[in-house]
Amino acid sequence: MTTWGVKRWAVGVLVAALCAGCVGKVDTYEEGLGPKELPKPWPTANGRPLRPVPMPSGELLMALPKETAAQVLCQAVPAERWTQLMGGEVAREVANGESCHAVGLDDWVRISLNRTPVADVTTLGTRRTLIVAGRPAILITGGSPSFVEVQLVDADRRPPTGGFFRIETSWTRVPRGDDQSESRLIGLAEAALSAAFGPEPKLPAVGELGALERKTVEPGKGIIDAPLPEIAWKLCTRLSRALGLPAEATEPREDGKCMVDTAKGPLRVENDALISEHRDPPVAGRPAKESQGELSVLLTDNGSKQGLRFQWSGGSKTDLRELAEKVVPPLLGS
Repeated sequence: MTTWGVKRWAVGVLVAALCAGCVGKVDTYEEGLGPKELPKPWPTANGRPLRPVPMPSGELLMALPKETAAQVLCQAVPAERWTQLMGGEVAREVANGESCHAVGLDDWVRISLNRTPVADVTTLGTRRTLIVAGRPAILITGGSPSFVEVQLVDADRRPPTGGFFRIETSWTRVPRGDDQSESRLIGLAEAALSAAFGPEPKLPAVGELGALERKTVEPGKGIIDAPLPEIAWKLCTRLSRALGLPAEATEPREDGKCMVDTAKGPLRVENDALISEHRDPPVAGRPAKESQGELSVLLTDNGSKQGLRFQWSGGSKTDLRELAEKVVPPLLGS
């Protein structure tokens, strides 16, 4: 055998040995070549399971707490429609407390509301304009990911949760020859928006710094999963009564906040997603945390982390706790 022949034989043996080591190897789901099945475990490490939430009407979708909005986006599309558009079984979750994440047998989808668009700055893929659910939209296909972005309100408006509805999709396995991304994106967008969005009722008008018109709104069913303007009105109603102040001393904000002018100094109470552990003495039976002049109270046990932050310039820790004990219970609802 020639020297060249020996080299070719050696290379062949090496390749065969390497391939033999590959026999029986199971490609992982993340590599995009794995078995055709849904991922396990589910939800993922950064995901939360779906839970019952009220379906909003009109423009209120754009003013929900982020986790609530993500739950709505996942559930506005009926389960059978998800299965139809994604060609089989689908697993859904809320990812990172702010978007709907769905995984099928061949691909994934992410649905979110955003304050700024990305379609105008995207250079990859094929671009075209269209109308989705009666609103202007831009579809980008052939990129990674492909997506459709729908402008829900005029450009001069900036709703609290965001006025740009975006659905992204990409393959988790080797793509089929017939890419269904376009029909999937448009179908999901139409289904979600027809169920959770409409022209009426509109979001309330806002003034400087997002201030809303003052309005007395009783706690009713509480503030959990409520639109942010409604949360602000309910907060201001409760705070003015608890402090014995006129409504004129309060200023509701569109982002779920109430500002109050008190004799001890400005008071701010806001709805927020509370991430850290709450291990201080509870408030109204709910987990609480005191930190640097702030008192936070966790309102939910369902993983949404909805809560209230109290900050009172000039108010003591005792003042904050006494106020929170008066304000929180009615806002929990029944």
